[in-house]
Amino acid sequence: MMLVTFKRRDLYLLLLLAAGLVLLFEYGKLTPNRGALLLTLVFWSGLAQGCLALAAAAELTRARWIASLRRELLCVHPLLLVLALLFLCLAPRLDLYPWHEKPGPWLNGPFFLVRNLLLLLAVWWTGRRFALSAAARAEPCQRDAVLFLFAFVACQSLLAFDLVMSLAYPWMSSLLGAYFFVEALYAGVALAALLFFVLGGGKQRQAPEVIGAHHRDVARLLFGFSVLWGGLFFAQFLLLWYGNLPEETGFIVARLQSAGLRNLALLVILACFVAPFIGLMARRVKERPALVALVALAVLAGLFGERLFFILPEAPLHLGVTLFQNLVLGMGWLVLVHGQGEVLPEAVGGEG
Repeated sequence: MMLVTFKRRDLYLLLLLAAGLVLLFEYGKLTPNRGALLLTLVFWSGLAQGCLALAAAAELTRARWIASLRRELLCVHPLLLVLALLFLCLAPRLDLYPWHEKPGPWLNGPFFLVRNLLLLLAVWWTGRRFALSAAARAEPCQRDAVLFLFAFVACQSLLAFDLVMSLAYPWMSSLLGAYFFVEALYAGVALAALLFFVLGGGKQRQAPEVIGAHHRDVARLLFGFSVLWGGLFFAQFLLLWYGNLPEETGFIVARLQSAGLRNLALLVILACFVAPFIGLMARRVKERPALVALVALAVLAGLFGERLFFILPEAPLHLGVTLFQNLVLGMGWLVLVHGQGEVLPEAVGGEG
């Protein structure tokens, strides 16, 4: 098969084109739509940031499996800038938020846009710095990794509180910030499992037996994060049930009254906890890249469904527009993976 070679300028032009297509379908009056861009931003910010956060955590812990997928996880950093620019284009959609008509000191349009944009840019800048240094050096770049992880946790927590929780204002959830950055890491692990299956875990850089060992490590991580996700889910449920706090229960009750959202919630639990927990319990399954990739796809679909559960019905959206926007950003990410040599420097001293 003949592969197209991209130069750095071409890569950034394609990313800008992808952003333009996303905005065209959001604001082009082709279909009645209001919440697709919000859903796309919330999902892809977690996915893209989670890839880099997973790589940063692996560097800090000196995990060996990162050697097979380091460049594939690091090359996503230009997408973080695209997401920051797309967030700025969310300004006409602020009327989705109930506080828009009665702004306060914290929840008001200008401050909302500025603080989230600054954090998204901080994540892009620290992520780019970490990605370039990690790709160029064989030794872990701990300072850059720590800086990015701080920005990542702060950004995901604020996106959870501002973009999602304030949609149902005055709904409150003290666990939502932790929930979001753990899920971003979970999405990064699922994407790493998919990369092992699709790309073979960097066959050009590692021996087959090494790739197999690294793949099993990622499968164990996927299993472990399913347990962590289940624990956070149960902690939230226990808080709602035991405390019976009206400011927290109202959000859940409003959604569970709809049969469609009840079914969606059940599918999210099956995809994010039941499927990986049961499916990856056997050692033989962890050694089968295709089966692990299937579980990873279920996890990503479950995380996307959970974002739907959070955002509906406050932000109605058009399914076709939503799928198109996510497909465009997915193609942009694939282009980055293919053209990683243009956005990442060559390693000095070989892959670690």
